[in-house]
Amino acid sequence: MVTWKSVFSLGGVEDEIIELFDVASIVDWDPEFKGRYIKGFFETIYTWIIALKEVTRNEVNYLPSNFLMVVGRKWGDQKQKSIPLGVLFEFSEGDLNLRAIGPKSLSEKAGEDSNLLLTYIDELFDKPNLWRSKIIISAKSKSEWKILADSIEERPWDLIEQGRKLSGTDPKRASDSFKKALSIFDVLSDSNGRFHAIFALAELYLQLKNYDASKEQLDKAWELASQLGDPMLEENVLSTEGVLLYEQKFFEQASSKFIQALERARKANKHNFVVNAYSNIGECYYRMNMIERAMENFEKSHSLSEERNDRKNLARSKINLAKTLKIYFKQGDSSSQSQAEWYLKEAIDLSEEVGDNLGVMCASGEIGEIEEIAQNYEGALMYYEAAAEKARQITSHQYQEYYRNKAQRMKNMLYDA
Repeated sequence: MVTWKSVFSLGGVEDEIIELFDVASIVDWDPEFKGRYIKGFFETIYTWIIALKEVTRNEVNYLPSNFLMVVGRKWGDQKQKSIPLGVLFEFSEGDLNLRAIGPKSLSEKAGEDSNLLLTYIDELFDKPNLWRSKIIISAKSKSEWKILADSIEERPWDLIEQGRKLSGTDPKRASDSFKKALSIFDVLSDSNGRFHAIFALAELYLQLKNYDASKEQLDKAWELASQLGDPMLEENVLSTEGVLLYEQKFFEQASSKFIQALERARKANKHNFVVNAYSNIGECYYRMNMIERAMENFEKSHSLSEERNDRKNLARSKINLAKTLKIYFKQGDSSSQSQAEWYLKEAIDLSEEVGDNLGVMCASGEIGEIEEIAQNYEGALMYYEAAAEKARQITSHQYQEYYRNKAQRMKNMLYDA
């Protein structure tokens, strides 16, 4: 059997060691069983000893603050001989898991009999009259364990996923989910989990246009990402900081963040993120009216998407290239019109192929604008109406209103004519 070893001290005396045996593969500790005991842990009148120093499994060390050990002595048949029992639990990703039971003689007696093992554990919690004493040993305080107990049936990663689903409809509940997950990760000393909970809060605040709060969380996320040494976590923070600056119209600073994000994405060899970085950099230059530099970055995004046959990003890059050509057309370069519309019609076909209604909407709207510049108001009306219909399908009321107004303006131009 796999051996766990727990080292602890009582009242400042020498360390004590208890060897226990792994039962995770033997005992199916179902949620009902678990829920019945977790309440007892934190309402117990038994002694707490905050002295767990070391936990190992076959000589592999674990973080002791994630473990909770319950030990006791059971009366023998004639209330003379004392039988010790130890049970070890680990809190991981929002769940309290049964890991081991001991001593060796008890485990050997139970063998592979999971029912007998559960009977021993059941007696420990449900039949106190059989026990002379019971002690709970942990490296964590009782108040910290209570935080975990409150969320014992809600895994922190599930809380983050739940928060993301709620972010568009109920930001208050989404925020509560992220903060609850963060409190669990804090107690678990899980830096990776803390990063994702904090980053989720940063994205939520950005969505709500609370830029100061978003920046505060992004600074915390950056510190954790740097500690973890993960280039993609750094990329996530840098890209989001870029969006935050872009939305505030700080385009030059935003481009700097996106360039740094590009470096991390390249380092991690993440194709989609490299493509997105080039698109974002190009968009910043486009907003600064640096059209040639915008075109350079959009072309890089286009080339990479074409190499990988990434059809969704290929469509988006064609839309971006057409936007820059539209500027040249406005400035009097008539040859840019046909090239831009060719890109956009290809983008519509590709977007429809991959089911990207947002891409179809954007491409249709761009053709409408080019047709309007060319004073082809019937063509502009047709594409603006198509864009408005796609906006309705993706339930974007803002874009739907935007393109409806453009379509109405074309109708007015046609009627006046």
